[in-house]
Amino acid sequence: MTSTMEEELSIVLEGGGVPLSGTYDVDREKPRPLKLRQSVCYIVMGVLFNEKSEVLMMQEAKPECCGSWYLPAGRLEMGETLVEGLCREVKEETGLTCDPITLLAVEERGASWIRFVFLANQTGGTLKSELSADSESLQASWWDRVSPLPLRCKDIIRHIQLASSYRKNPSHPITLPHVLPSPHLALRIVLLCHDSSGCLWVLHSTARPHCLPVILCPTSRGSFLNSIQLLTGDPPRFCGILGLQHQGGEGADGVCFNIMAFINSREPPSLLTESLSWELIKDEELRSKLEHTLKDARLLPLFS
Repeated sequence: MTSTMEEELSIVLEGGGVPLSGTYDVDREKPRPLKLRQSVCYIVMGVLFNEKSEVLMMQEAKPECCGSWYLPAGRLEMGETLVEGLCREVKEETGLTCDPITLLAVEERGASWIRFVFLANQTGGTLKSELSADSESLQASWWDRVSPLPLRCKDIIRHIQLASSYRKNPSHPITLPHVLPSPHLALRIVLLCHDSSGCLWVLHSTARPHCLPVILCPTSRGSFLNSIQLLTGDPPRFCGILGLQHQGGEGADGVCFNIMAFINSREPPSLLTESLSWELIKDEELRSKLEHTLKDARLLPLFS
């Protein structure tokens, strides 16, 4: 394995970002760059706790759900990074300022709608009262998670529980988006295969020698994870997100996810595209690092 491939794998395994070359190994649609709020929608959501382990909630002002309660969340605006969008939404809806600690999860409902859920810390501000009600929210409050509270939707319960558990026992390394441009929704894939003799193989690009494969995800249909099912005859097992990169702005509204997937097979399976190939991992330190990551299974979760 070349030093270039080893370096890229090491960066990605540590949660780092790698600039995109503009060439994709699987590119079936030839799409235009994504345009926020036209071809893609990103939602940022924050989970914050106080010293009593109460969770920050905001009361909705929207006519269709007025008076119900929800976590501070909203759509990313043009030119914002994901972190900038999170901090703005929390400030507008609750009156508090915050710093993100880590991403807790990524959700997707088809590749054109993605929600990024953050665990964050309050850094200042004043809790929004009814006297400050506006179109963003009616007020904000800390919820003890026991007292009855009319929720806009119960989907946030999972995220509150995940955040509470993470504070006690982190389920994955701290993961925050890297500010690097991506014009499309892309997956940089660490796809591994254990063969019957115990050797470990990794998928690599032949179009961009000695690099991990980067595939373009169609935004017009299904889960973007379906894209990795099209690489081999044997569907791989998705392990989680190692890291992600997004910049926002003209020509950069896409996101590149670095993901890990695994195939257990007698031999590396046949590939459905000529732009990819299998490479044997000979470096023992790198192999140990990869196998530890697989066994540990402590990666940022993706909910589809």
